Amino acid sequence: MAVPPYASTSSAAPSTSSSSTLAADLFPPLHTRDVLACQFSSWYSLFKRVSPKATVLRPIPNEDDFLDYLESDGLFLPEGSGPMGLSELSDSDDDECDAPADPSASSQDSDDDDDGPPARQFSFPHLDAEIRAVIQRYDGAVFPKLNWSSPQDAAWMIPGQSLKCQTPADVYLLLKSSDFISHDLDHAFDDCVDHPPAPGPAASASSAPPPDLDDEALGRVTLSSPSPSPSSSTDAAPSPEPAPSSTRPPRPYTFELVLKKWFDMPGSQQWRCFVRDHRLLGISQRDTTFYDFLQAPQAQRDLRGRITRFWEDEVRDKAPLSSYVLDVYLTRDASRVFVVDLNPFAPRTDPLLFSYEALLSLSLSQSAPPSSSPSSPSSSSPGATLPELRLITSESQGASTLPRYSHNRYPKDVVDLSEGQSVAEFAREWAGRVAEAAEDAAQRIVNLAAAAELALYLAVAW
Repeated sequence: MAVPPYASTSSAAPSTSSSSTLAADLFPPLHTRDVLACQFSSWYSLFKRVSPKATVLRPIPNEDDFLDYLESDGLFLPEGSGPMGLSELSDSDDDECDAPADPSASSQDSDDDDDGPPARQFSFPHLDAEIRAVIQRYDGAVFPKLNWSSPQDAAWMIPGQSLKCQTPADVYLLLKSSDFISHDLDHAFDDCVDHPPAPGPAASASSAPPPDLDDEALGRVTLSSPSPSPSSSTDAAPSPEPAPSSTRPPRPYTFELVLKKWFDMPGSQQWRCFVRDHRLLGISQRDTTFYDFLQAPQAQRDLRGRITRFWEDEVRDKAPLSSYVLDVYLTRDASRVFVVDLNPFAPRTDPLLFSYEALLSLSLSQSAPPSSSPSSPSSSSPGATLPELRLITSESQGASTLPRYSHNRYPKDVVDLSEGQSVAEFAREWAGRVAEAAEDAAQRIVNLAAAAELALYLAVAW
């Protein structure tokens, strides 16, 4: 789910004043099976020929401990997850440098600092090894994600502000810092009409069950073997302390860690496609930045036609849902299109440059349902209505808001203050707020100094 992949960064859902009838018109009912059909391992086998290479670690070794780590307070990395050899060297040096000369002093310091139970330490040697093996196989770098979400909102935590991970520590840092990943963990089915899902049978009810992979598919998708049980294996890594028993409710799916082969994917080449009832309604630019080379009418016609033909040839008859939101990447030379993600057609999915009211209008305007036959006339044929293409058409439009996912990086008052303003307007407004705060602080200091002077005078006079 791309924000989580499909969580909105803008007001994607109808306003609270909208009627339930309008909401029903805007969105088809969302079921748990629809959400399950959008998890990576469900759709990847359908589109692996036109998708970037990826490895799926499923189930995640020591899954409960790993989920406990992601949900624990604070930002820290598991032991041994950094570059190979660094943690071992650091640990030995620390032991020598930190060894106290006076054992009694150490005991005293420990007593003084022991204000509560020690923080739980996490270590995932099996998962570390699997991640390192995938990174090596993919030439040294990967993109991470869970079942639905990639941690795009946490990209600023990595040098270069990308999702390029070269060690297990990079993967853990992005996952733990991301609000989108938190959504995957606890809120994946919140908008489903049949939530909470029943354990067990709900998984088999999915319209896109986990794929049965053959040898060829294993070259693109690798499912990890289940982690060994402590009772049946002698080489399982010891935990620093007994793991607490899991209190997680039953769920109709298994968490999976997806590692995609890293390659440079410019934002100007990423597009979001909206499909309702097997009809491609609209295509939106994903990166809300102005690009001059996209402004030529012929370039836009070629772009729209290329993506439409790809959807007709590679996606329409294979998609596990009738309504969905598809993210694609078009190479710089426009020679290839890749499926990047599949999201539910639901309020949680960001409509980007569209609104769902506009998409509903497009759906109603295309009242005649298309034939599902591959031999049917193409929607890009002469006289047919192509999907509407929306992109940033001016530099001022591209600069009208803070960068995407800024609400995950900046204080809420900064984001709220920026709403509906250009960068220059926001800068002036913010500078004014800072000046007012500084003036108020200076006045408070003057008042405190005067009060102190008066108190001193009264004390002397008394």
